[in-house]
Amino acid sequence: MIKFPPSILLLTVCFGLHSYAFAAKVTASVDATSISQNDVFTFKIEAKDAESNPKVDITPLLKNFSVVSGPSQQTSMSWINGKMQTSRNLTWTLVPMKTGTLTIPSLSVYVGNKSFRTKTIRMKVSRGKQLAEAKDLFLMVELDKSEVYPGEQVTVIYKLFTRVNMSIQDLEMPKFVGFWVEELFAPNRVEFRKVNLKGIQYNVAQLYSAALFPTKTGELFLDPMKVKCNVTVKNKKRRKSIWDDPFFDSFSRQQTVPKVLLTEKTLINVKPYPNGKPADFTGAVGSFTLSAFADMKSVKANEAITLKVKLQGTGNISMFSLPEFDFPQTLEVFPPTSTIKKEPLRDNITGSVSWEYILIPRQEGRFIIPRIELPFFDSKTEKWNRTSTRPIQISVLPGETSAEVSSGLTKEEVVLLGSDIRYIRREIPQWIYRKYSGISFEILTLYGLSLIFFISPGFMKNIQRKKGGTEDIRRSKKALKTAMRALNKTQGDIFSHASRIQYRYLKDRFLLSTDNLDPLTAESLLANSIPDGELKELVHMLKICDTGQYSPGKKAEEKNLITDVKSLLKRIDAHA
Repeated sequence: MIKFPPSILLLTVCFGLHSYAFAAKVTASVDATSISQNDVFTFKIEAKDAESNPKVDITPLLKNFSVVSGPSQQTSMSWINGKMQTSRNLTWTLVPMKTGTLTIPSLSVYVGNKSFRTKTIRMKVSRGKQLAEAKDLFLMVELDKSEVYPGEQVTVIYKLFTRVNMSIQDLEMPKFVGFWVEELFAPNRVEFRKVNLKGIQYNVAQLYSAALFPTKTGELFLDPMKVKCNVTVKNKKRRKSIWDDPFFDSFSRQQTVPKVLLTEKTLINVKPYPNGKPADFTGAVGSFTLSAFADMKSVKANEAITLKVKLQGTGNISMFSLPEFDFPQTLEVFPPTSTIKKEPLRDNITGSVSWEYILIPRQEGRFIIPRIELPFFDSKTEKWNRTSTRPIQISVLPGETSAEVSSGLTKEEVVLLGSDIRYIRREIPQWIYRKYSGISFEILTLYGLSLIFFISPGFMKNIQRKKGGTEDIRRSKKALKTAMRALNKTQGDIFSHASRIQYRYLKDRFLLSTDNLDPLTAESLLANSIPDGELKELVHMLKICDTGQYSPGKKAEEKNLITDVKSLLKRIDAHA
């Protein structure tokens, strides 16, 4: 029997305890298990005493939840009873997609080469914690009809109703699967107007509208629109001290809460066409008229004719083409060019489609361009109709060359010029002979100018680079003076005015190259340029301005806004 010294046994036990004590442990948690449908919550994967960050696929939970933001990573270390503990976290902000008892399933988490399973988490999602709150802020989707035929227009409008102070952070459009989409209204800036709904006054903004044309039959669903916003609500904490001042307490009792608004899935039933569909039907649905004309009705053989066919009306003009039709065999026909012009009229897609054909008659005589017909389905009357052109008679006179000679030309030998045609010259050109000895003065001048034009861009670039650097420095030094002058001239919305001036000051003063500035981007770019106190105050001020220009009910904050912005910019400039 082999005996080990006590010291070796002690070291073995210590290493075993150390390995056991520092084995990775993975857990999943949420910050709330009972929420309302529009509330967001935090989902966290935590790996304790792990040597690397956890990796996880959250696809299984996306059946019941939608990701608002994330994942964000965080690593922390702490000492407990003389032992170091590490924690590596992955965090998501989620929102439920439905109500009822929902489950976050068990997920596979990988830390290094090891695999872990989290426990399932049950969430209770109600329609709303407070009925009043649900009525104060909601989305509405409006359809002009919910039962249509394929190719028939459905107008969808998304509106936001609010009675609270809020600001829109992000807007996610639904995916219109099974539809051809023609955008009607997509504002660059959300504007509110007052509307009375069932005796209640709301601020309403139209977020988006589109004309949808179904491409297949059956039940089609519109996915929800998702709007991420921040809502200012009262903090319900009661004052615990008799020394609390009610004046200051009115400010401390307000807090900003993130919300995610969703529209419900909307059903559109697409019916099949009624009996009697024409064999040459190409998908036209609406009301249309067809016309045609030729630019010349009497030509010589081998001369070009332009035939224009024009369709006008209301409907799905982008979703179909003309049926095939036959021209007389004595005509050589080139492929047509088409032009579409669309414009919404009372939210209905109207417009025209034009086709231009180049026709070349190869023989003399008389021939007729036949009637062109288009069958279409009128969804208003639910009947099949036809529109057609009138036949066009063309007289062809004998040409200057015989048909046998001209018929040898191919389409590649023709140059199309708008509605005209030019044949490639075949005759020998008449050259003018002149005698020149040596290189002329004009050619030398041309070479000299070419050399100057070739070299000058490099010189100009260097000059502009030096000039640009000088202008940047000058603009940086004058940034505060320019901002103060602009703040004294208030124009339009005061929040938008102050926000625009602050971003312009930051860009000029610190020579920022980007124009896409927001509070978080500014905080990241200027972390090493502005002291922490002024930087936090700047971010807070930018958020106030950005929130105020999109939110009703912010007039109370306008009074001292310009004064506060001036004071802040002066302090920032002093440290810059």
